[in-house]
Amino acid sequence: MKLVTFGLKGGKARQPMVGVLLDKDIILNLQPAAALYLKKLEKEKDPYLLAGQLIPADLVGFLKQGKAAMNLARRTIKAIAKWPKAEKKSLKGLRREPLFFPLSRVVLKAPVPRPGKIIAMGLNFRDHAAENKVPIPEMPVGFLKASSAVIGPYDPVPYPQSTRQLDYEIELSIVIGKKGKDIPKEKAFDYVAGYTIMNDLSARDIQAQEMEKRLILLAKSLDAFGPMGPYLVTPDEIADPHNLGMELWVNKESEPRQKSSTNQLIFRIPDLIAYWSKMTLEPGDVITSGTPGGVALFRQPDPEGWFLKPGDVVEAKIESLGFIRNTIV
Repeated sequence: MKLVTFGLKGGKARQPMVGVLLDKDIILNLQPAAALYLKKLEKEKDPYLLAGQLIPADLVGFLKQGKAAMNLARRTIKAIAKWPKAEKKSLKGLRREPLFFPLSRVVLKAPVPRPGKIIAMGLNFRDHAAENKVPIPEMPVGFLKASSAVIGPYDPVPYPQSTRQLDYEIELSIVIGKKGKDIPKEKAFDYVAGYTIMNDLSARDIQAQEMEKRLILLAKSLDAFGPMGPYLVTPDEIADPHNLGMELWVNKESEPRQKSSTNQLIFRIPDLIAYWSKMTLEPGDVITSGTPGGVALFRQPDPEGWFLKPGDVVEAKIESLGFIRNTIV
């Protein structure tokens, strides 16, 4: 499944909804669709009550319901897929609410709009460690990125007044699906809800000042420094998360700024989950992979011309996970 958090364009403001991307351009509103399924096929007496409990309006709440919620979502999608195509177009919920929305009518938000915590990796790609000219780390190293930095996959990024060195970092994001502590490596994938993309935007001049004091916080957590999305892809759709192509483009340049693969990871997903679960991980928490080589900071001979500026369009793509595209404004 490709799970999304979405709102409708125009009209009165509405609460974000949890949906599923069907085909390439249709969003299924999951909660009323599940209520319809429960009534029609499982003869549930109070389908909206059960659908609301298992599939609330936010993705973190959905993940907290565990396998029961995932299973209901899958049964609903499977049942709706069997509806005749002609009937499907006019299919409504039990309260006559629309179930299907074309992508052109919706605004995709970050799949997890406000993670409980974002654990961001540093120096976790071999090619990035090489361009940084530092040894391969002996243990995972990272920092906490403020969840308030998260924005949607196509939202604009206001250029901060506090930096003159705005950099890009494409990263695979692992979203935790159930609560766990001291998780052994061999069970780590049981705790993965899915994968998405994040651009870990960075203020390098602030970062340099912070690292002199042996910390990183503000440089990675300014407003809009965490574009995420476009959807949360469940693990069953990813054959091998350690072999996904990654590319980051700026504007219409002839070559990507970053081009690598998750096969360059130093610490793989089970390593990261096992290590960071020394503190309790909860549904909706995000662990990022770190970024591959190609960041502006290490461009030779002079990185200054590579830092992002207002008007730049940054597109980050990961194989099987789609792309995010954000304009610096």
